[in-house]
Amino acid sequence: MQSGTVTSNGIELFYESRGPENGEPIVFVMGLSAQMVFWPEPLLDDLAQRGYRVIRFDNRDVGKSTRIRKPIKQGPLSAILRSMVGLSVDSPYTLHDMVADTVGLLDALGIQRAHLVGASMGGMISQLMAGTHPDRVLSLTSIMSSNNSPLLPPPKPAALKTLVAPRVKVETEDQFVAFGLEMMSKLAGTLPQGRDELDAMYRQSWARGINPRGILNQFTAILATGSLTRYLKQIRCPATVVHGGADPLIRPAGGKASARYIRGAKLAIIPGMGHDFPPSVIDRIGELIAETVARANSVAQPAVA
Repeated sequence: MQSGTVTSNGIELFYESRGPENGEPIVFVMGLSAQMVFWPEPLLDDLAQRGYRVIRFDNRDVGKSTRIRKPIKQGPLSAILRSMVGLSVDSPYTLHDMVADTVGLLDALGIQRAHLVGASMGGMISQLMAGTHPDRVLSLTSIMSSNNSPLLPPPKPAALKTLVAPRVKVETEDQFVAFGLEMMSKLAGTLPQGRDELDAMYRQSWARGINPRGILNQFTAILATGSLTRYLKQIRCPATVVHGGADPLIRPAGGKASARYIRGAKLAIIPGMGHDFPPSVIDRIGELIAETVARANSVAQPAVA
């Protein structure tokens, strides 16, 4: 396993790579406020053991990557309302900048083309990158994400509140872990989440450094970017959309919308899965990723219209 920091798009990104260095690269892009340690270790290890070079990284504003310090004129509720009525949303950056971060990571690691796997906001970044940089993306697996359309069914209020309106004083590791476990309980479906795994994940995150300001930065970046539909229509690589049938944050309609606009995309709805990675679904997700990669390897990449 290798890890380090690279310069990308004018910022520093911390990454980790496992598996053979000459293996086909699969890059994992995580979601809103989540550090790279949110990716389940068994999932990454399984794909590395299959011979792939598995890479994950901290997005800007989380973990060990650069933290952005620019003024924000709107709070989360104001940003949501402006987005709903079609007004512009002020944000220090957009998902297009985070796509540029990901492209820069590939450049820094000497990777011309990679398979992308994105979760939630990371799924949006991966979809956007596949649509705007088709020469860099071999395949796309988008998990618990959407086309970011304002017309989609809204999140359940309890799920949305955990991300954009927390009012919890966190000063110690145990307080942070308790807050994280409570938040994840609101994002759960009907499948057991794996409390020990979540506890360890939040303790890792605390040790690596938390950045509460980054949550608002990333949230407004999503809203400021707007609908991805026109970019999804440009995707030509093999794609699979995975979604939890009981996701309370990005409802299943979000995954269905992405699959509808990506030509040839396969849709896999996992019953009982919420906005999380329950241990019982890890093997299934690993198989879906491997199948998507195999589809990319079995067909020549067509030109982009």
